[in-house]
Amino acid sequence: MAHNGKRLMHIDHWRSIAVSVVTILLVSEALSAEPIAASPAIITVFEQGGNANYHIPNLVVANDGTVLAFCEERWGSASDDVTECHIVLRRSLDEGRTWLPMATLRRKEGGNFHIGSACVDHATGVVLLMCGGGWLKSEDSGATWTDWKPNVVAPPDGMGGSTHGSAPGVTLHHGTAKGRLLWPARAVDRTDGYSDGSIPDRRTKCYSTALYSDDHGTTIQRANLFLQGTGEACLVERLDGAVYFNARAYFNDHRRRTALSGNAGRTFGKEGIDPVIIEVNQGTCAGMVRYPPKLIGGADLVLFSNPSVQDRGRCHGVLRGSRDGGRTWEYAEELNSADDWFDYSSIAVTHRGVILVMAKSTSNGRGLPGFAKACSIVVFRVSLEWLTRGQMDVTATGADKN
Repeated sequence: MAHNGKRLMHIDHWRSIAVSVVTILLVSEALSAEPIAASPAIITVFEQGGNANYHIPNLVVANDGTVLAFCEERWGSASDDVTECHIVLRRSLDEGRTWLPMATLRRKEGGNFHIGSACVDHATGVVLLMCGGGWLKSEDSGATWTDWKPNVVAPPDGMGGSTHGSAPGVTLHHGTAKGRLLWPARAVDRTDGYSDGSIPDRRTKCYSTALYSDDHGTTIQRANLFLQGTGEACLVERLDGAVYFNARAYFNDHRRRTALSGNAGRTFGKEGIDPVIIEVNQGTCAGMVRYPPKLIGGADLVLFSNPSVQDRGRCHGVLRGSRDGGRTWEYAEELNSADDWFDYSSIAVTHRGVILVMAKSTSNGRGLPGFAKACSIVVFRVSLEWLTRGQMDVTATGADKN
């Protein structure tokens, strides 16, 4: 009996430990889980005021999970032809809930420094930023910055590529070009002059392209020119290694143009028109990013955001989700209404799977005051479960959640 008693005490001891471990895991999971909100949380990141007007959001997540929100601070005017423009940054260390004070990366009285786009090199952890006044890089997730001076290879046609206004670049994860850094870009044929205010010039002299680097940003090369009549763009790598490209179009058909690369972004072809996504005449800069497959059991999910409207100003932000690399869009949810301003946008996904949509809007993401009074930058913070109405979550194994 004594022997059996000790045995029972031994079993109870390990049972107690097991219960404690399970309890700790459940509590930890409850604390870290992202609740499904009925509507997006809207967080003001850059608020218009005084001489400061904010435009062209660019959002990335560093390897350590730090969220970096870049944009232009147009000084004294909201217009594209402003005479002074700064590059500014805010960082978040808690998945976009709160933001550290603003840092100014480029500023000079009378200086006109416009933003290009950022890219996180997943192999090295370095954050690269193309911008006016000299490109920049950070080796500590955006805390400090130094000059980045790559060798930019001039293409035979003499037309360079610019990432101004386009979505962030990506690190490729598949195929023989794994590790390549790839940015969506655009180029302009200025052979016989060009006026950005001329719609005919935009339609005939503007092209989409891409910039890429196979040596962690030491050398930058340009892809071919494609999609005539397009502007700011975004791209994602499909799970089969193809690169899907989606661009603003300078036409009045309310549609975006698409292209595909089968060689990791070196050349693009298979040009088309997205039949589902709509937007205003002349288009706008949209956000697009791949939801990290490792968070959803290897499943395929591409996110896209833009002002989904035809006959009004830029308003009605919609977040879409595609389960087939942008071929079709299965999910669509409103970030704000048709009575709310929603301009340029950029998307990122945090390490815990929170979706952040950074957009130019009013200071609270509501209302339609017009362009000059809608120059704040906000972040719409949502969960995957909210977008997919519970069909997918960060614990999925690739199948729908039922």
